[in-house]
Amino acid sequence: MLLPLTLGFLHALEPDHVAAVTGVSVERERGAWKVGLAFGLSHMVAVALLALLAVLGGHALFGDRALEWLDRGAWVIVILVGLWNLSGAAGFRRTTLHSHAHAHGALVHEHPHGTGHSHRFHHGAAWLGAFFGLGGVRGFTTLMHHGGLRGGLEFTLALLLFGLGITATFIALSAASGWLASRLGASTGLGRGMLAASGLGNVAVGLWLLLKA
Repeated sequence: MLLPLTLGFLHALEPDHVAAVTGVSVERERGAWKVGLAFGLSHMVAVALLALLAVLGGHALFGDRALEWLDRGAWVIVILVGLWNLSGAAGFRRTTLHSHAHAHGALVHEHPHGTGHSHRFHHGAAWLGAFFGLGGVRGFTTLMHHGGLRGGLEFTLALLLFGLGITATFIALSAASGWLASRLGASTGLGRGMLAASGLGNVAVGLWLLLKA
């Protein structure tokens, strides 16, 4: 039963998933792992619901053609996330984190602060993960058909392991983005450079996937 876990890891490492989860985590210097958790759990729930409906109904809820369009929609979202990050790097919008100077005697230093929208931001990541999960159900249904899963217990265990692999990978990716952002600094040139690199990467990944489809 390690196959579902491995497939979950590999599924989460697909280029569009990596671009999306790192793209929405790159401004989160603190608690970035929560973005990956929200993205991963909602992704897993979407896959679970569609897979369960496929089992109960005897056929997939979405056909291959519909899944292809869902994938294209996800790739467009990847591009939009990239453009959003590029606008932040260029100074066209206020980034999620900003810094304030604090004086402690003769010592003056800066602390990063959130803008107060962290809870809503995590909700947005959850909805984004759920949408990506609509296309991701293809990987699990393929596992169902070719993995020899029989019985409700095997199905449930495989689904949990698949989701665990996805969620753990998303948490690791978002935590790494947040750690790097905290090392570079939200308001520094390096921090803005990282935001720009993330934006360019997302746009490149989204366009590449759309063009090769």
